[in-house]
Amino acid sequence: MTTRLGVDLGATWLRACLSNGKSALWTERVHATAWRDAPAALKRLLKKHALRRVDEITLGGTRLGGKEGRAALTKLLKPLSARAKVVPDFEIAHRAAFGAGPGVLLVASTGSIAFARGTDGKARRAGGLGPLLGDEGSGFWLGKTASRDAALRRELRLPAPLDLAHAQDPVRATAALAPKILRARSARARKLQEDAADHLAALAAEAVNDLVLPRPIPLALHGSLFKNAALRKAVLRRLGRVVLVAPRVTAERAAAGL
Repeated sequence: MTTRLGVDLGATWLRACLSNGKSALWTERVHATAWRDAPAALKRLLKKHALRRVDEITLGGTRLGGKEGRAALTKLLKPLSARAKVVPDFEIAHRAAFGAGPGVLLVASTGSIAFARGTDGKARRAGGLGPLLGDEGSGFWLGKTASRDAALRRELRLPAPLDLAHAQDPVRATAALAPKILRARSARARKLQEDAADHLAALAAEAVNDLVLPRPIPLALHGSLFKNAALRKAVLRRLGRVVLVAPRVTAERAAAGL
């Protein structure tokens, strides 16, 4: 029996699923760790289930430190499995929605990114450049833009930009303002919401450029910002003919090959 461990390393939780490729043998959830500490956390989970190693590990996560971080984490996972793969979280989220098939994943949370795979297997991403160089339309972008608008800051009683800059985690503190901004109904707030929808729709359009996809295009929306119905509708209105796809399985189950 081939054992496959799928891991979704998020900002709050580390979720793991062990499968035999056909069904889940067990699933676990523990508090998230820094990516460097993830192998130790997984070792404890495996020990809990009387395992030392598995045949395969696929880990998807946030804040992995780019290619160098993913390479370092892959090396750290080798004592647990000879076949270890570390990918960005949006790749396992895409797999959770579409399996190995075509479709577009649009993510709007603290950051923003679009990831698309065509019918021929070719993949393309747009955005995901982080708060310094990108993340337009994201929770961070909304919080940053609103806090720097003096009139909107007073209207919504938002922290001053300098206060956000000196927060323990400035990016997370800034992104945490997004729900309040999306609920606001003033003309100034609505303009910012429409701008966010423009940016997110543009990411999806850029990701599908030069890819061959079914029509209407299969689309999955992922991330906390899409809990806001008005933003969802605004983005979908801009994208035209798409068919919304809900995740087939959780991210950790997708990473485990289910």
